[in-house]
Amino acid sequence: MNKIAIIYNPNAGSAKIKKLLKIKERLSLKSSVTIYDTQKPGDATSIAKRECKNFDIIVAAGGDGTINEVINGIDVNTKLGIIPLGTANILAIEAGIKNDVKSICKLIEKGNTKKIYISNINDKKFFLMAGIGYDGDIVHKMKPSLKKIFGNAMFGFLGLLEFFKLKKYNIKVETESETAFGNWVLVTNSKHYAGPYKITKSTSIFNDSIVCYVFNDLSRLGFLYYIFLILFYGDLSRSKKVTKIISKNIKISSKEKINVQCDGEKYGNLPIEINFSSEVVNLLTA
Repeated sequence: MNKIAIIYNPNAGSAKIKKLLKIKERLSLKSSVTIYDTQKPGDATSIAKRECKNFDIIVAAGGDGTINEVINGIDVNTKLGIIPLGTANILAIEAGIKNDVKSICKLIEKGNTKKIYISNINDKKFFLMAGIGYDGDIVHKMKPSLKKIFGNAMFGFLGLLEFFKLKKYNIKVETESETAFGNWVLVTNSKHYAGPYKITKSTSIFNDSIVCYVFNDLSRLGFLYYIFLILFYGDLSRSKKVTKIISKNIKISSKEKINVQCDGEKYGNLPIEINFSSEVVNLLTA
């Protein structure tokens, strides 16, 4: 009998909590299941660090931010399961994980894993992306209470407000072989961004590489063109005003105070250093 710990974010909302309880009930037929709820940022990391050696499987129930916290707590031998209860659920989309109760339980019970690659932003692990500038501002302005009520609609509203203000930051990106400047920067391990939308064909969570996109001229018209490229081609590098950098070590800085988001959550401000890690996470997949 497997011992399973589920770490969940109670901010997911009542409907999603009901779904979680159904999953627990079903898993409990064949496994010993314990649920831990988080109360504040950092709790999921602390719980995962404390309990990962006491359970066969650690399950993160929440959004990509909750999964990020759990990944920062588990060790290399831990099997990680996810129950997508968040807003965008990019990891679930990237890994092809279905979001219904039956499929999630089957995946956890089978215990099959696939390695996903991890990067570091300063001293913190991340598995999807970091955004500097435009989306960093959106995430920093997002209030958890509004995110809980309105979900993606709130991100869309804040995104629209930032679109009309559209600050042209001066951001410097440095690697061992090149230097680039731009108004907005995305560094990604993932093909997907903001949900099901593809932005690159150059990497995925299952590949050992990270891709950096530097937006050289962030005008409103240019921004609409980027959306067009995402919707119809799934590849931002088709734009001549986007510099694509593939590197395992990236330094990003500015003379301005610029917001950073990491896996859809507030991180802080520049400067940051992003390094590809040799660490992997054993993700339960179909």
